[in-house]
Amino acid sequence: MYRHCIYCSGDLGANEAVEAFPIGRTLAFDAAKGRLWAVCAKCARWNLAPIEERWEPVEDAERLFREARMRVQSENVGLARLPDGTRLIRVGAALQGELAAWRYGDQLVKRRRRHLMLVGAAAAAGIVGFAGLTYAAVGYGSFYMVQSIGGSLWKQYRRSRPIHTLAAHEAPDGRPVTLQRKHLEGAVLQPGTEGGVELRLPRVMAPSARWNGMMVETPVVLRDPAARRVLERGMVHLNRAGADRDRLKHALNLITSAGSAEEYIRGTASSRLALARDVNTRKWMPSGTALALEIALHEEQERRALQGELSILEAAWRDAEPIADIADRLATPPTQAE
Repeated sequence: MYRHCIYCSGDLGANEAVEAFPIGRTLAFDAAKGRLWAVCAKCARWNLAPIEERWEPVEDAERLFREARMRVQSENVGLARLPDGTRLIRVGAALQGELAAWRYGDQLVKRRRRHLMLVGAAAAAGIVGFAGLTYAAVGYGSFYMVQSIGGSLWKQYRRSRPIHTLAAHEAPDGRPVTLQRKHLEGAVLQPGTEGGVELRLPRVMAPSARWNGMMVETPVVLRDPAARRVLERGMVHLNRAGADRDRLKHALNLITSAGSAEEYIRGTASSRLALARDVNTRKWMPSGTALALEIALHEEQERRALQGELSILEAAWRDAEPIADIADRLATPPTQAE
């Protein structure tokens, strides 16, 4: 197999995922017709592999595509990203009845370990250093008073941390607004009036109408896509402690039971749960639901990004298909062609 593009002479790159065909950073294949292409990163043209070198790599590519943890499909073309960065383009009917697994869950587990390490280090340092010095200086009773004040200040600091800035066209008064973590307290995820989801923020008030000569303020309601952008960033703060493997497995099962990430997001919105507990909150989101929502939002975001590439890939496949058909006919002996 050649290592440079036959159209622009650019380097096709290499991959470590398909051992039988290590050429090409992006591979396209059609398992039904036994065709394999190396896609040029420079000109995006599809380079057809020699017919005698295809069958084993095509089988490997099909297996890797089905096992891929992140993939998206249309009616005729699918796209998957492998752990080593290799991209697989699958030509043919979409796989039915399968959901992608969520690699984002690994980040939650790492976040959990990091959170425990920080909490443990802070607790050890506080107990050994702060407790000893305070007790020696101001006495046993004053130590608890200082500790209470320090804890209160730390809580206020965490609540004031910014999570997202609403653009001027998204803000209720036409000016950019910086949302803080405290604004998520009592925030309710609900179905959108025009489809999608909405996020009601009772701690962010905006003038809405006049009554007896005075402006009346009502809670801000964010609609798609602004609601999703705030949710994607806000859930990271709410799930700052991460998750262990058991909680992660439970969260993934919730999404699988819903059918897809988007269906889980909409189903959670229909429950009208508050994201974080508030003094006026009657129903708030359980920790497992919050974890699953963060994973689903991240999954849907990546899926939309991949989805945008499918139309381009399908057009490239339709250009490469006639050439591959002619090449295969020329490579086939006349008796077999008949």
